[in-house]
Amino acid sequence: MANYFNTGISEVPMLADEDLSSYQWRLVMAASTNGYVQLFDILPTAASPRYPIGVLVNSPSLGQEASVKSLGFVKALGQVGGCDLKNGTLLSSSNQGQFIAASQNASDPIYGIWFGPDATTGSILGNVLLNMFPASGLQALNTIN
Repeated sequence: MANYFNTGISEVPMLADEDLSSYQWRLVMAASTNGYVQLFDILPTAASPRYPIGVLVNSPSLGQEASVKSLGFVKALGQVGGCDLKNGTLLSSSNQGQFIAASQNASDPIYGIWFGPDATTGSILGNVLLNMFPASGLQALNTIN
């Protein structure tokens, strides 16, 4: 069983702008209404760039309190796409708020680092060190290589 770290950084209380009861442990973003969050959708528009603000740590329905972890270690849902999730993998996001391995190109924003368990298929709950101030993939790779 995976170990989950506690950094002493509290979650931020927000309100659910939609039914998020099926999206615990996924990335959320600010909704159009102040103080509300919705599931993170990575596909921006020119008029509305999108950025995640943290990971949803509970499962609220519409209008209920949504607890959002914005910094530090958190349990989160990872999805294996083109690359496996291994300890130390830099993370980007899928269009459904799951963490995926960042590609080796310069365009992926980096939202965190995977701290296991390792996964080669499907979706898995694991440890993530969050950083909601993303660098591009190239900047992050140059920093740690």
